[in-house]
Amino acid sequence: MNRFVLLLTFMMVLCADLRAQNYSTDVTLVEESGNTVTLEATAVAEKKKDASLLAAKSAFHTLFHAGVDGLKNGVPMVSVERKDYDYRFFNESRYISYISGEINNIDDEKIGGKYRVKVRVSIQLKSLVADLEKNKMALNPGWSDSKAVKATAALNPTIVVVPYVRGENTDFAAMRNEVNARPALKIIIGKLTGEFGKNGYKTRDFITMLQNSKTNTVLTLGSQSDEKTKIVQQIPGDIVVTVDVIVNTNGNGKSDCQLNISAVEGQTSGNLASASFVSGQYSTTDTVRLADHALGKISKDFFTGLQSSFEDIVKKGREIVIELTLSETVSDWDFDQDTPNGSNNFKDVFDEWLRKHSHQGVYDMGLNTDKYVHATVNIPLWDMEKNRSYSISNFGSDVRKFFKEQFGDSYKASVTALGQKLLVTIE
Repeated sequence: MNRFVLLLTFMMVLCADLRAQNYSTDVTLVEESGNTVTLEATAVAEKKKDASLLAAKSAFHTLFHAGVDGLKNGVPMVSVERKDYDYRFFNESRYISYISGEINNIDDEKIGGKYRVKVRVSIQLKSLVADLEKNKMALNPGWSDSKAVKATAALNPTIVVVPYVRGENTDFAAMRNEVNARPALKIIIGKLTGEFGKNGYKTRDFITMLQNSKTNTVLTLGSQSDEKTKIVQQIPGDIVVTVDVIVNTNGNGKSDCQLNISAVEGQTSGNLASASFVSGQYSTTDTVRLADHALGKISKDFFTGLQSSFEDIVKKGREIVIELTLSETVSDWDFDQDTPNGSNNFKDVFDEWLRKHSHQGVYDMGLNTDKYVHATVNIPLWDMEKNRSYSISNFGSDVRKFFKEQFGDSYKASVTALGQKLLVTIE
């Protein structure tokens, strides 16, 4: 009871203290040089010294939670606020450790009995980022160390768990039939989705999607859309996890359940993790109970391994294959010539474009002839300039823009996306 009272008291003091800090967002960028950023910040307090310190704290607080215009596109450093970290950082004066030099007062005035002070502070960004990551703070994309990029909250993958379907037909109707025929599978999909949620993943409810697919089918009658397109549209998961429930019964009346789980990256179908978990033998034929026992065998290592695989994609980027061919109708131009707009040799221009659009400069265009070009390029998961996710679809759009710029009205580039491969035919 005493421990509860002490904890309650601490939380009340913490919250009251945080409310008392009237941080200002009147913060502007002066200069960014290397790993140091210089900011000017203004704050108001009863005493000049207190106003000066509050302004310095406001520079950090704005950097963390509001963002500063001109710095990383105005994106704040922290994607998920944690009051315990803020309390230690500001109230224990830890912020001072990340100030290079002194807090310089550059202007002050007394208004209505209070002081309004403007300060200039230089902040050591690299050390500050390292402290945030050490304390497991979720950083927004662009603020993590580029040499040790982690899947931050904004890039944390979305998981959707779907049933394994036997046979060639794997459309929504087949999935619905599988779930309806095996009630235990429906329950396990829900429970496994919950397990991913407990381990920090964003999840989507596949059963709800399955129900909604009936309505969507009616709404899209008459539109040009095949079943596979509908599945892609209605399962917007970064990682698709397929689960199969297999129950075996031996001659002694004992049964066991095996859960087969396979996780693939949504856009490329690249395998991320596969595992089987067996319940052990029990004297029951209750499939749900057996599946629950198997579900309990899933270790933390499985989720950690899956996250590690996804983070590797974040670090290295998605590998995309681009194949360029010429239509039979094109007889007066080939890939060894200058671009139709006359800017330069086409292969040199395309090589430079791949270099600029590749993640960490990883690309290859070594296999090519005058009629055919095969290239691979790693693309990022995050568009730093636009501060948003970057998909294969976005990359395909950029490919179309490139050819439009180079060919104008002379030729047309038809771009077809097949998973992680783009087929480009010049017509």
